[in-house]
Amino acid sequence: MPTASLVLIVLSALATTAGLPCCLGCLNWLAVPLSLATAAVGVFGLATDRDPATERSANGQLHLAATVLGVLFALVGAVRCALGGGCL
Repeated sequence: MPTASLVLIVLSALATTAGLPCCLGCLNWLAVPLSLATAAVGVFGLATDRDPATERSANGQLHLAATVLGVLFALVGAVRCALGGGCL
């Protein structure tokens, strides 16, 4: 589960960053759902990724980062889509 959170954080960051310039704004249509998936995996990881011996979160900071960054990247991508009128 921590590997999925880390990989999705990197992919969301790359997709959102690539979608910021003028001619590549259409990539935000990919970045926003990918970022929301990152946030969902982060929340799922926070809820389920527990150490069996101590019942504490094994990778809580990484899953929390995936949740926060996923929401942040989704907001940035959605604002960029809105600024481009949905097509730029």
